[in-house]
Amino acid sequence: MKLILSLPLIWTLFSTAGALVCQTCTDTQCSTTAPQTCSTETMCVTASVLATAAGGSAPQTYKACASSSLCPVTGSQTLSVNLGGSSAISSAQCCNSDNCNSETLPTPIPQPTNTLQCLTCDATTSQCTSSVQCTGVQDRCFTATSELL
Repeated sequence: MKLILSLPLIWTLFSTAGALVCQTCTDTQCSTTAPQTCSTETMCVTASVLATAAGGSAPQTYKACASSSLCPVTGSQTLSVNLGGSSAISSAQCCNSDNCNSETLPTPIPQPTNTLQCLTCDATTSQCTSSVQCTGVQDRCFTATSELL
């Protein structure tokens, strides 16, 4: 009988023993963080993003548990997108040990232009007549559609 009553306790202890703990931002500026036990995620991420729109830019910091689709491997990566009227560049670090995302990455700096130009479309008219000059690590064009609800 004691064995039956002990099994749920043992199961609980072993099922939480392998859970990853990541630092997570507690405010929108990420000036403070707190440890969070990840549910199914297997990676921690910390990222610094420089988003630009309408001539202004805003740096942002993120720290959280990350899915394998966001962080497929450990290490650093730079991501960048330019939509014509807005753009973003992100420096991210993925890791897989407890509290490994405690450091804050420096805000990425705007990158110099490269030789690639991509066609851009006006969202209100769907006319695709102008191009956008790509920068830094932006090495391919993409096509996307959206549906207004």
